[in-house]
Amino acid sequence: MCCIVTQSDLDQDDVAASLLPILPDAVIGLDRLDRVTHWNEAAERTYGISAAEAIGQRLSDLVETVYAQDDEAVARREVHVQGRWHGFVRQITSSGRSVEIESTVAVLYDQNGSIRGLLAVNRESAESELTHRASHDSLTGLPNRAVLMKGLADSLNRLPALIGGKRRLAVLFCDLDGFKDINDSLGHAVGDQVLVAVAHRLRRRCRSADVVARFGGDEFVVVMGVDAAADAIAMATRIIEVLDEPIVIGDAVVSPGVSVGITVVDKVPDGEDPVASVLRDADTAMYHAKGRGRGRYELFDADLRDGIEERLGLATAMRRAVGDGELELVYQSRRTCAGRRVTGVEALLRWRHPELGVLAPEVFLPIAERTGRIVELGDWALRQSLADLADLGELEPGHAGLSLAVNVSAKQLVGGRLARTVSRALSESGVAPDRLVLEVTETAFSDDPATARQVLDELKALGVVIALDDFGTGWSSLQYLRGLPVDLLKVDRSFVADLPGERAAGAVVASVLGLGHGMGLLVVAEGVENAETLSVLREMGCDEYQGFIDGEPGALPDVLR
Repeated sequence: MCCIVTQSDLDQDDVAASLLPILPDAVIGLDRLDRVTHWNEAAERTYGISAAEAIGQRLSDLVETVYAQDDEAVARREVHVQGRWHGFVRQITSSGRSVEIESTVAVLYDQNGSIRGLLAVNRESAESELTHRASHDSLTGLPNRAVLMKGLADSLNRLPALIGGKRRLAVLFCDLDGFKDINDSLGHAVGDQVLVAVAHRLRRRCRSADVVARFGGDEFVVVMGVDAAADAIAMATRIIEVLDEPIVIGDAVVSPGVSVGITVVDKVPDGEDPVASVLRDADTAMYHAKGRGRGRYELFDADLRDGIEERLGLATAMRRAVGDGELELVYQSRRTCAGRRVTGVEALLRWRHPELGVLAPEVFLPIAERTGRIVELGDWALRQSLADLADLGELEPGHAGLSLAVNVSAKQLVGGRLARTVSRALSESGVAPDRLVLEVTETAFSDDPATARQVLDELKALGVVIALDDFGTGWSSLQYLRGLPVDLLKVDRSFVADLPGERAAGAVVASVLGLGHGMGLLVVAEGVENAETLSVLREMGCDEYQGFIDGEPGALPDVLR
């Protein structure tokens, strides 16, 4: 069934126009010259002509297109263009074929010529569909974020007496652990099907009274009434278990996994936006769970809140750190194992906070990563360290061949401008590219391996040296390493520290040495703190080392002296 309406009628009724995409019947809009102005999805399905092809064409020409096909195709589509235009029955004749246009959907126009009569039969079901679409996620069918926020606000207002006699409200923030890898390796179509399967499992696992909503992307939120935090923990455990089970999509078998953050409240939180506060607490707990290994839950508590407040304070203060000159660099020497000759230095970032004193990188770098300021800090460290090295060459010509190692974060690596930044910094400093060592950790490749490798190729084209830092702690594999333009491996300090007593640590170091030397790479051991460890490394054939055995990191001239 098809209804034909005029452009002016659509202009007079915005609601009717908004319903056209979801009507089950084909609806075609025409202007006064018979040109198509609207062609909804049902019309596309009925006549096999897309909206892009139809809009702007005369209706008579489109009818000719339809009847130009073979009779079997016409019969299969049951082509009937029906409707009433300007109050009289009209016929369109094309190529000797005639199609009658007359109304079969109640009355197309009322006395005022409005489209309201046309939709009299379908308006109720269409408006119901429109309401559902506005409140539910189009992919999974779960309630969307807007519905979640409203429902959460209503539940908080009912505390401390929720439906079913529950006196506490639990919010579980669920984030899939391996969804990006699924999208990247299998495609977004498979990813969408995984999200649908996840939504189905969540809905099936939770109770009928619980709210299960899609928050966005691969994030889902469960809101439930509980008697105690243990009830929420039990639900989180069940969710983790059910999403760890394999999902079969065609020939692919995936296990997305999930990290769950939980917050439980028995009263409305203080502040102007209690809903945002509760969601933020659950989200924070979820990120804490991911940081502790993924595939687990974390319950939000006062300690996490204190940590958040501290991190927020540091994140705010970090905005001024670069401009106010609060950042500084210290250096650690790199030496040969055989003769302890200095071959290079590594630049290490410190933050001299005006109130808290000197902050170590493990305190503020995770915050910089989370807020995105790690790129700004990394760019500053690169430029400043190259400037320091250039100044040293003028003061102490004997160190003209000294190499400089600078750490590169994952966000810098895939940010799209690292090669340009390095090229500009080298040009400004006058330091030869082969003296710059860029250290990248294995984990920097986990989010976007293809982009990371492309950027490394661009950096190698500049002539810089690439080092793989903390080797042995990430997703190392020979095939993965073989495809990277790497010149140097750095054995993680966690293995070096256990030498010579820990047999397993010795086996790891020996394996890295064999792998690196077999591929023609220089191998450097990190975290060497005593002569005994250095002696073992020397016997194992390690090339170079760095660590506190040579003193604390300090100013560049002091470290070299």
